[in-house]
Amino acid sequence: MIEDPNTKAICIREVQRSLEFSSKQLLADKIIAMGLGHYFEVQQTRIRSLMGEGIIIFQGMQDHTSDSVKSLEGFDIAWCEEAQSLSSRSIELLDPTIRKEGSEIWFSWNPYKKTDPVEEFFENNNQASLVHVNYLENPFCSENIKEMAARAKAQNISKYNHVWLGDYMKDIDGALWKDPMIKAAQGSKEIPQMSRIVVAIDPAVTASQNSDETGIIVAGRADDKFYILDDLSLRASPDTWARAVVEAYHHWNADRIVAEVNNGGDLVEKVIRTIDRSVPYTPVRASRGKILRAEPIAALYEQGKVSHCGEFRELEDQMTSYTPLSKKSPDRLDALVWALTELSRSTGQAVWRIS
Repeated sequence: MIEDPNTKAICIREVQRSLEFSSKQLLADKIIAMGLGHYFEVQQTRIRSLMGEGIIIFQGMQDHTSDSVKSLEGFDIAWCEEAQSLSSRSIELLDPTIRKEGSEIWFSWNPYKKTDPVEEFFENNNQASLVHVNYLENPFCSENIKEMAARAKAQNISKYNHVWLGDYMKDIDGALWKDPMIKAAQGSKEIPQMSRIVVAIDPAVTASQNSDETGIIVAGRADDKFYILDDLSLRASPDTWARAVVEAYHHWNADRIVAEVNNGGDLVEKVIRTIDRSVPYTPVRASRGKILRAEPIAALYEQGKVSHCGEFRELEDQMTSYTPLSKKSPDRLDALVWALTELSRSTGQAVWRIS
């Protein structure tokens, strides 16, 4: 848009719940970092060129119909991020729509399965160029990122190959969750009225570069179905993750905060109460192995009773890669197990004791 300030571009995801989950902030940060603020105006819902008529907008393909997608016909560039999540329907709608002379569709993704629609789009496609690149070819890759990659390689070589080298995700022997189970849970666009919502936390008690993340999962229940609403996991100080938990509790109007206290003990409740003394809080303590605790939750997925209301790739990677031989603690997965266990206790269905 600097060379041609009249360029019209759209950034697309399969599901765009809000601009908070789009690439808008990333682009805005890059504009500032590269000293290009005099070329662009970052508005609430779009980025506008100050030198011409160019714009960048952000949308989800699931919000489009065969009629509404026609509004994109005049765009020059469509950038599909997290393209491994695109459905066949979305690609079939988008491909003939971006047809202005000289227009392009860009896909960026971390390969997941060879059968994903975006992979099939590039098969025998003489009009497309495909470039496979990973962090090893990135001249701007920082030493911190390289250290993270080395740590991931030592902890789980299969996950390292997928996340860092771009290999296809493979079903791993011993993992409770298989790819078809995750695929069946993905892509829930509508969030029904919940009868109960919890924020579950698997806290890390340190916040160094080598610390585990603090797993934070928001989940809800409607009738006999369960919904993963948000993954707010992060590597941060106790004060920071406690604020994130309390903010999620209020944002989702949750009923309770559930926290594993094996590592933090009373400190977990103390730091949460420092932020908000009034939140309902339940400590849980694991007395059985992770696999045993996770088995009844995996069964809910097998029964098709869990839906993911958003893109939770890091969580899903943990789910399909964790085995009894894994060395790294699956923080996000642990939080998910605690959340769904708490919600399943009051369904009238079978109740599984895990502590």
